[in-house]
Amino acid sequence: MVELCVLNTTLTDNKLKTISKFNSKETISFTFEEIAELYLKYYWNQTIYFDLVQGSNLTKLPVIIQHVTKLINEYKLIAGNNPKKYEKIDFKALGLEKSYKNTIKKISKVLPENVAWRFKKLNRNTYEIYELDLEKRTVSFKLEDAMILNKYSDLMFQIINYRWTQMLEGFNLSPRISSKVKVCDQPEIKRNSLNKFKKFLDCEFEDENRYCFYSGEKLSDGLTSIDHVIPWSFMYSDDIWNLVYCNRCINSSKSNKTPAENTIEKLEDRNILLLKKLENSIYSTSKITKELNLAIKKDYVRKFWIASKG
Repeated sequence: MVELCVLNTTLTDNKLKTISKFNSKETISFTFEEIAELYLKYYWNQTIYFDLVQGSNLTKLPVIIQHVTKLINEYKLIAGNNPKKYEKIDFKALGLEKSYKNTIKKISKVLPENVAWRFKKLNRNTYEIYELDLEKRTVSFKLEDAMILNKYSDLMFQIINYRWTQMLEGFNLSPRISSKVKVCDQPEIKRNSLNKFKKFLDCEFEDENRYCFYSGEKLSDGLTSIDHVIPWSFMYSDDIWNLVYCNRCINSSKSNKTPAENTIEKLEDRNILLLKKLENSIYSTSKITKELNLAIKKDYVRKFWIASKG
């Protein structure tokens, strides 16, 4: 609702400058459908990229998340495992316009039942910060209050993300949750190039060839890719101890699946071997080598793998 206040008061800025005491009772209203669309946006981005758990009951997802996940699954059937920000998806072009509208409708029905009234309550007190009209299906703010939310929106968004992160940390074992929540507000969720790791990964092999970590096959340049063994969506980082060469086709088919234990054991063995090779190379004092050494000592592979299993 803070975002809606910002969008709507900013769009009418010329009008707002003329507001006087005589019309200070003017209000600005948002429909449940408008609010539902923003719910879909935020939960879509957090789910499709990072699969963040949004509730304490692991056997039954919150109703809104059920609706969002259903739409995401329909999207994946058409677009494949190609995560894209909600704001950049043309549901009509994908043939998902009807599903999209139904999702908005379903979320909007949940809001008056389980959500909208809760925002007024804090520490057993009720604060009338807006008017909830269940018959008109709207939430209304005094225009002057909406302007205040606009003015302090940067601070408000930081506070909201902080509280959201705190909540998510109670439901998720994945690292960097704060960064994951924050990046969902950015125009793009970009993944860094992994090319800088090639010279380190190459040290594993003595014949100047590259081999697939999973199949053992010799890789040509056209089929070579670098993979995160423990999914990037969980780690949200690029770490030498979690990166391997693999066949591009295998990488594409892996999706965000948690690896089996035998794969983790193989990665642990690979890291020990790679560390020995790096320590005997020109990269012996590099930051990457030190990070790999620390990861082995701290047993990062095993710890993060266990956490990724939930």
